[in-house]
Amino acid sequence: MSGTAPPVLDIRGLTIALPSGADRALAVDRAGFSVNASEIVCLVGESGSGKSVIAQATMGLLPAALRAAGGQVLLDGEDVLAASEAHLRELRCTRMSMIFQEPMTALNPVMTCG
Repeated sequence: MSGTAPPVLDIRGLTIALPSGADRALAVDRAGFSVNASEIVCLVGESGSGKSVIAQATMGLLPAALRAAGGQVLLDGEDVLAASEAHLRELRCTRMSMIFQEPMTALNPVMTCG
């Protein structure tokens, strides 16, 4: 046994399809990365490159027009993409959260993070 803990978040081959008639077929094409406990990961890319869509898929919050066409989003080994809506609500209340793109409206400046 190596003693290395598995990643908290493991995104494997994530592919998100756009609706027909969009300017391209995919919003995300086989994205993959992992986040270990105590790590900070930043997604960087130009506008429209799929950063927000990856975050939405990670939380189980994809807009109705988009669909996960492949891959896995594993939270502590559990596939978020396969979870029921009731279980996703439980996960969002207990094990994951998101700071949306306007952090000044979401963060309390008096409260510490971490």
